[in-house]
Amino acid sequence: MKKFGILGNPLSHSLSPAMHSAAIKHLNLNLEFEKWEIPIELLEDFFLNLEENEIIGGCVTIPFKEKLFNYCSDLDDSVKRIGAINWFRKEKQGVKGFNTDYIGFYNSLPEQIKGSISDINIVVIGAGGSSKAVVESLLLEGSEKLSIINRTLENANNISSKYPDSNIIASKLGDSNSEKLISDANLIINTTSLGMISGPNPNSSIIDDMKLNKDVVGFDLVYSPLKTPFLIKIENSGGKAITGISMLIHQAIEGLKLIAGENCPYEIMEKSIISEL
Repeated sequence: MKKFGILGNPLSHSLSPAMHSAAIKHLNLNLEFEKWEIPIELLEDFFLNLEENEIIGGCVTIPFKEKLFNYCSDLDDSVKRIGAINWFRKEKQGVKGFNTDYIGFYNSLPEQIKGSISDINIVVIGAGGSSKAVVESLLLEGSEKLSIINRTLENANNISSKYPDSNIIASKLGDSNSEKLISDANLIINTTSLGMISGPNPNSSIIDDMKLNKDVVGFDLVYSPLKTPFLIKIENSGGKAITGISMLIHQAIEGLKLIAGENCPYEIMEKSIISEL
């Protein structure tokens, strides 16, 4: 049987198997969904054996989103713009990389945020693969007051330099400028793994000791736990919290279209993971 799955490490937190198994059942697809939790040393072997293992594609998570460039012979335009891969598909000749995170992120935003993206102060925390997708999405929708804050300033600068006409501010986490940007922000998006149950810092949040705008909206791409330390801080400050579940589902819907050519209703995937949360 043909297979697709999720590639990453760790995967104990992943809700993708439940979502895609529900989609397979609902759409009556002759496919099987697997979890591929492998060490980075085995990544090359994994891609060399796709055909032998009947793997037709899959989604990619931490820490492999940027490493997949080494194994893709073709890239979708979304990947060329963003610089990160979160889905791959086996082609007749090699492997093609895609990015659906930027669509998933935008489709998850509340309507009032979508309508005011160009006017509000937005801070993106982190400078990895997910951050690149979020920045691309925000700029496509007209963001004009966007900042990227990261522990390593160089990585934030690498993203901002891709958009020389956008006036993105890159700032190092922990300095006075970054704290001012966060305190003035109307929307803060955490794209790091801080707060993830199975991650190295499950009880941590970058904004723990910072003053926040009382009307701030916080969006955490981490979805396990549902309420991360980051989102708890947002709510305790009087702000609105958005969990990573909606983005997870929306990017998965787009990914399934790439792999199977089918569109699964949002509600089917959402219902499948309610019991897991």
